[in-house]
Amino acid sequence: MQVKSYRVAVPVWADADDMTEMINYELRQLGHQAAGFSYTDPVPEDIDVLLTFGPYNKIIPIWAGVPLRESRQRPVVAHWNTEGMPDLRMPYRIVRWLGSTRSWVGRLSHSHSSLSRRLSTLPPFNWVDRRMNRYRYVGDYDYAYKKGWLHILADSSQIYGAVRSRAGIPTLYVPWGGSPVLYADLNLKRDIDVLWMGKRGTKRRSVILDQVCDELRPYGVKIHVADNEQNPFIFNGTRTEYLNRAKITLNITRTWYDDNFSRFALAAPNRSLIVSEPVLEHCSEFKANVHYVAAQIPELSKTILYYLEHEEERERIVDRAYNLVTAELRFYHGIKRIMDAVEQVNLR
Repeated sequence: MQVKSYRVAVPVWADADDMTEMINYELRQLGHQAAGFSYTDPVPEDIDVLLTFGPYNKIIPIWAGVPLRESRQRPVVAHWNTEGMPDLRMPYRIVRWLGSTRSWVGRLSHSHSSLSRRLSTLPPFNWVDRRMNRYRYVGDYDYAYKKGWLHILADSSQIYGAVRSRAGIPTLYVPWGGSPVLYADLNLKRDIDVLWMGKRGTKRRSVILDQVCDELRPYGVKIHVADNEQNPFIFNGTRTEYLNRAKITLNITRTWYDDNFSRFALAAPNRSLIVSEPVLEHCSEFKANVHYVAAQIPELSKTILYYLEHEEERERIVDRAYNLVTAELRFYHGIKRIMDAVEQVNLR
């Protein structure tokens, strides 16, 4: 049982930021006072906890700008990482060195030194500062943890969390889960056979997506690609509507090792079957061919056709996935775990 109610600030990264809405909703369900603030604005002063996530832009300025209270104690800062890491085959000591360098470049633009800020606008620094974001996350977390700015680090991936923990930053595993903010039973006709949603991101993903679509179209399969190229991205209620209409949601990763289970946590509670290329066990609660269907890339189209034709089999998997994300993987439990860790920090 939570012993007290905390005042929690959560950054808003974009105009249609349903992630902030979801986190704030679950915090309120736990009895906390939660409010969003624009990541470009100063961190609110009258708070007990800063809960960041993503990150979807530079995060060091947010952590560095956390105000001091009258007791001269910083509010507890917790961060839920939902972004990827550099190639898992690389020795982590090299990843950390590159991450430290990338973080330093990123910090130049908000340095107190006018010379450093000037350097950030010049080559090669301005070029680097637009790239290598996965290294920046590694370096920023290391930097903030050593500075004492970051008290709690959580990760949506068991694999990434284990890597960070072995490297010296204790990391909670907080998977993506179902939240009422992101799903609803709209009782709509499933008139979309296959849905793709999100950026293509990499050539690998784009090639595979086009290949699957080209193979399915001769069979009359109705496909909706919401990639902001063929059709606009879908967010919030529009995304929920499309997922309620989609029989199958296709999952393809940007790289072979990526954590894509955010897509699973959106599709499963809206009762759309996830058909995916094989993925690593970033979220081991999701079992292949139990809660989603896994198929090698050359077999994706054939697998989709099979499950479009076999509705009962599709529905059995959909039911198991729905039960998983709305019970065991309910996002409420993940936020509670973070706030339980906050309580432990305050008890030290």
